[in-house]
Amino acid sequence: MNDTAKVIFGISFIFLMTTLGASLVFLFKNKISERTNKLIVGFSSGIMIAASIWSLLLPAIDQSENFGNLKFLPALIGFFVGAIFIALLDIVCRQINKTGKKPYGMKRHTKLFIAMTLHNIPEGLAVGVAFGGAWALGTPASMALALSLAIGIGIQNIPEGTAVSLPMKLATGSKVKGFLLSVASGVVEPIAAVIGFFLAASITVIMPWVLAFAAGAMLYVVMSELMPESQTGEGASFGTWGAIVGFMIMMALDVALG
Repeated sequence: MNDTAKVIFGISFIFLMTTLGASLVFLFKNKISERTNKLIVGFSSGIMIAASIWSLLLPAIDQSENFGNLKFLPALIGFFVGAIFIALLDIVCRQINKTGKKPYGMKRHTKLFIAMTLHNIPEGLAVGVAFGGAWALGTPASMALALSLAIGIGIQNIPEGTAVSLPMKLATGSKVKGFLLSVASGVVEPIAAVIGFFLAASITVIMPWVLAFAAGAMLYVVMSELMPESQTGEGASFGTWGAIVGFMIMMALDVALG
């Protein structure tokens, strides 16, 4: 492939893998048991926790070397702001959706959708920046490295797509809606990649903050919504083991694929 084809393939690949992961929702039965429900929610929680650490927070710290001994600062601030962002969104929704004296916040699947969409933005930016830098250098080695990053993130997107589509299916009662919402959360990734490609030189400055922001938003949703659901009622142990297995799978993929 020439360089143009490699860029197009890499940016398309990350979205196609999200779609592939989302499509796995169609393999599940329409009605599932309470234990299976706990297992799925726990599994999604484990994947999101591992992705927050290895895909977002650790890269944010690694990219903050210019802060010296305070290189944790962008990750710390970005993480907190990301969690505050979701919390404030929920509060705003409660005020907007007030009916009589009973306020209603965002639904669980809405929070999950927002969190995963935010998570996909910095991943897309990272791919775009890598290809933009490689394009500027014009060397086969740099382009191969950018392509490897895109393939690595794309493979990671398979379980992430599943981690969104399955809880969405449980929340909406529709496999099609679960699939479409998961795909929609991944659409921002190639869009962000294109932006990152053209702004490769300038966007790297804000990347640690964006990565940490996404991690804070995602972990807030995990802790406030997914984990409590997986640990209440019958079959809580299934939720626990689902989270452990999901965490192990995502950790292995993140470390192995860089």
